[in-house]
Amino acid sequence: MSDRTTILSATEGDLMQLVALHRLLDFTVSEALAGNVDDSVLEGAVILTSMVGRKVRLVANRVLGGDVASCDD
Repeated sequence: MSDRTTILSATEGDLMQLVALHRLLDFTVSEALAGNVDDSVLEGAVILTSMVGRKVRLVANRVLGGDVASCDD
């Protein structure tokens, strides 16, 4: 497998994870807007927002050829 194929496979996996995280975040925000708010819903929204941000940076760095290791917050 070439380096390019490996990068594309890893990026494809990261994009699928990003879609799943976005759907979870969408559900969390929908629950909050529907009035189903407690500490766990708000915690979930904060955690998911952070995870989505990290994953977006990781994918962007990989696609743009940046240093992926710099994404470790």
